[in-house]
Amino acid sequence: MIRFKETLIRQASDVIRWMDATGRVGQESPVLNPLQIALADDIEVKQLSILHKPGASIIWRADIPGAVNLQRSIDIGRPTDADKQRPTEPVYELKGTVVDPTGIFNPRAFAKKNCGNNSFPHIALYRSLLGTRLSQNKALQGILRYQKQADETLSQPAGWALVSLRVTLGTTGDSFDFNAQADANGYFQLPVTRLSLTMLTAGFSAVFSVKANKAQSAQAFPDPDQMTDMQIAIEDGLVFTDTLEVIAEQTQYQLKLAFVANETRVTTLTLKSP
Repeated sequence: MIRFKETLIRQASDVIRWMDATGRVGQESPVLNPLQIALADDIEVKQLSILHKPGASIIWRADIPGAVNLQRSIDIGRPTDADKQRPTEPVYELKGTVVDPTGIFNPRAFAKKNCGNNSFPHIALYRSLLGTRLSQNKALQGILRYQKQADETLSQPAGWALVSLRVTLGTTGDSFDFNAQADANGYFQLPVTRLSLTMLTAGFSAVFSVKANKAQSAQAFPDPDQMTDMQIAIEDGLVFTDTLEVIAEQTQYQLKLAFVANETRVTTLTLKSP
């Protein structure tokens, strides 16, 4: 006969899912790298800790004032179903920073509201230039800079900006979206993954757009969720638009995506707020 003197019950407050958001939307995969996560010092809820595993981080909450704790012990006998029932906890905002020591993913800040009660927030990470995987040259590249202001000697790079490309196939009319993030200097490579050359060479249209935040360009930990839509012009052109049409050039067995015809160098794009 087994006698239960004490049973420890430990339940997680929440679980963060880290997702690779580079490439085709809808095909995101878990980030399995050994991430380094630091919670912000000004989080209202205290006594939070993190246990990181590949693809996810478990949030432990040691104490909930005035409520049943997620970590508790049953002193006498076998715990009942009621004892094991997860208590409802007050929600909170989870803030912090994340770094990939391997450099495959860009660093970022994050802030997720209404965490707790196993809400399973998903946080997107974007690949660095080092970690970007290109396929058959199906990629779009460029340099992003902000429109030069009167008090600036040089235009400022649009560091960490988010770039998007919507590809619509001419044969079926199906649309596919692709995302990537520029580096700290505004240079980006946007991979057009999981679309075959056969599908693309049959004809397509592509529209490019950008989200950015000038205040975050020089920060070590930008927050992609705080980026807003920008208007775009090629080089120092005077005509700004919400999106740019992307053209394609077929050379032997390669399909080159570009912003200008017969492009021989990386095109610089100028950004400004709408």
